[in-house]
Amino acid sequence: MTDEHKSELRRLIVIAILTLVLSLYHHKYVSGPYIIIVFAIIYIMVASDVLKEAFQMLRRGQALDENFLMSIATITAFAIGQYTEAVAVMLFYNFGELFEEVATHKSRENIKGLLNLVPDVANRVNPDGTTTEIDLDEVEVGDIILVRDGEKIGIDGIVTKGHGLVDTSSVTGESMPVEVEVGSEIISSSIMTEGIIQVEAKKEFEDSVAAKIMELIEDSAGSKSESEKTVTRFAKVYTPIVVGLALLLAIIPPLFFGGAWDDYLLRAATFLVLSCPCALVLSVPLTFMSGLGLASENGILIKGSQYFESLNQAQALLTDKTGTLTTGKFKVEDIKYFGDYDKEDILDYIYNIELLSTHPIAKGVVESLGRDENPDLFKNVTNEKGLGVKAIGQDDQEIKIGSVRYVGYDEKGKDRSIYLSIDGNLAAKVIIEDDIKKNTKETIDNLKKHFKEVLVVSGDSEDVVKETANKLGLTDYYAEVMPDEKLKVLKEFEEKGEKTVFVGDGINDAPVLANASVGISMGETASDLAIESSDILVVNGEFSKLNELLKISNITNTTVRQNITFILLVKLVILILGFLGKANMWLAVFGDVGVSIIAILWAMRILKKGEV
Repeated sequence: MTDEHKSELRRLIVIAILTLVLSLYHHKYVSGPYIIIVFAIIYIMVASDVLKEAFQMLRRGQALDENFLMSIATITAFAIGQYTEAVAVMLFYNFGELFEEVATHKSRENIKGLLNLVPDVANRVNPDGTTTEIDLDEVEVGDIILVRDGEKIGIDGIVTKGHGLVDTSSVTGESMPVEVEVGSEIISSSIMTEGIIQVEAKKEFEDSVAAKIMELIEDSAGSKSESEKTVTRFAKVYTPIVVGLALLLAIIPPLFFGGAWDDYLLRAATFLVLSCPCALVLSVPLTFMSGLGLASENGILIKGSQYFESLNQAQALLTDKTGTLTTGKFKVEDIKYFGDYDKEDILDYIYNIELLSTHPIAKGVVESLGRDENPDLFKNVTNEKGLGVKAIGQDDQEIKIGSVRYVGYDEKGKDRSIYLSIDGNLAAKVIIEDDIKKNTKETIDNLKKHFKEVLVVSGDSEDVVKETANKLGLTDYYAEVMPDEKLKVLKEFEEKGEKTVFVGDGINDAPVLANASVGISMGETASDLAIESSDILVVNGEFSKLNELLKISNITNTTVRQNITFILLVKLVILILGFLGKANMWLAVFGDVGVSIIAILWAMRILKKGEV
C-alpha cells in the first residue's frame, strides 16, 4: 500500500467515525438544521469525486454508469431524510474503490517491476580509452560499453575485455550468477555483480531482448478478455433498464395505488444502489490484472488478459523441438571410427576444422572435445556453406567434414551426425545429441491432461524427431517441416474447429506463433521476431514453465467465474427484495459495496499465491 493509499484509508476511517457519532447524536436528540448541514458537508467530502464524474459523464451524454446511479440514489436518500444511509453508501463505495486501487497497484507493480530492466544511460568507451556517458537510445551497433560492479547492462552484446560474474535472473530467472569472459554473450538487463567488463553492442537498444520484453509488458494490460468485454456490454444494457424500473417504482405506486411518496422514493433509491454494476465492473478486470501480475512474478509475460481464456479453450498444443523442448546446445554423444586411421589425429582434425565453423553443432563439437588448437594442421580450409568444410592437410590429404551427402558416404536414415572422410574414405562418424530440457517429460504428461492433442512439429529429420517424441511419450509428430509447412499443419487443426497453442523460439516459428490462437515463445533462446509474434513469453525459456502458466490461467478463469456467479446471485436476490420493499438501504449497501469488496478480496488472493 502506497503512502497515498494509507492517507486515503485514514481519511475514510475518520469520516466513518464522525458519521457514526453524528448518526447516534441525530437519533438520540431532535434533528435540527445544524445536523443536516454537518451531514451535507460529510456527504460532499465522500461523494465529491463520484458526483464530479457523474456530472462529466452527463455532459458527454454517457450518464448511465455506476457514478450516475450512486449519485441519484444517495441524493434521493438525502432528500427524504436518510442522511446516514446516503453518507454510508458513498463511504463504503469509497472503501471499495480504495481496495480496488490497492489491488490494481500491486498487480501493476508486479508487472512494471520488469520494466526497470535497464539503466537510462551507458558508458561508451572512446578510442583514446576515456568514457562518455550517453543515453541508452544513442548506443550504436559496434560501440564498446564499459560496465562496472553493480551496474545494469542495457544492451545485447559480446564481452571484448575483462571477466566477472553476471546476474541474469531478471530475464532468465536463474538465481546463480553466470561467469563471463572475452567472447561471452551478454543479455540486456543482466547485472554485473563482480568484475569490470567491456561489451561490444550487437544490437541497438530498441532491438534488444530487454526492449522487446518491456514492449510486451506495456501491452499486457491493454487488451480486454471476452469476459471483460461482456461485462462492459452488459453494464450498458443493464443500467438503463434498472434506472427505468427505479423511476417506475418511485412514481407508479404513489400516483395510482395511493402509496406514500417517501416510502417509494426510498425503495427506488435502494433499488438504484442495489443495481449498481460496481462489483462486476471492478472485480472482473482486477481478477485478470491479478493473473497478469502473478504470471509476471513467475517470469511469464502475457500480452493481454484474453489469452487466459484462449488457453483454457484450446484443444491442441503444437511445439517446436530445438530450443523449445531441447536446450539447443549440442554435444558429442559418441564417435565411431572407420579404417586404420589414428584416433588422435581424427579427433584433432574434427576439433580444428569445427573450430573454424560458426554452425551451432560445430560449436557443440568444439566444446565437447576440448582439444588443443593447432592451426598448422592444414594448408587450406574451405567452408562450403550448408554442406560442410573441406581442408587440405600438410600431406595433401583431402579432409572433409559435414553431412553424409557431402562426404560421399551412403548410409540409410537421416540424423544429426556429422561425418569425416579422408581422401574419399569414411574415417569417423560423430553422433550429436541435443539434450531435452529439464522436467520436459513431466510437463508433457501434464499438458496431455489439459489438451486433447499434444505433438511436436519440427524441421529436423524423421529419426531425430521420432527419437525425441518417443522419449517424451508422444506418439504424434511432424518431421522435416519447412516454416511455411508449419503454418499448414496449424491450419489443419483449425479447420477441424480446434483452437491451437503453438510453442516455439526461432525466426522460422514467427508465422505460426502469430497465427495460433495462443503463441508462446521461449525467451532465453527466442529470436526477436518470435518474441514480437507471440502472445506469451516464457522469459527464462524453460518448457516446464507451461505448467505454471496453466495453473495461473486456471486460477484466474475460475476466480472470474466464481465472482460473476456470486455477484449476480446476490444482486438478484436483494433486487427482488428491494423491489418488494423488503430491503433497506443498509442491505443495499451490502448488496453493492459489500459484494464489491468481497469480490475484490477474492480476486486479490491470486496475488498472495506467489510462486505457483
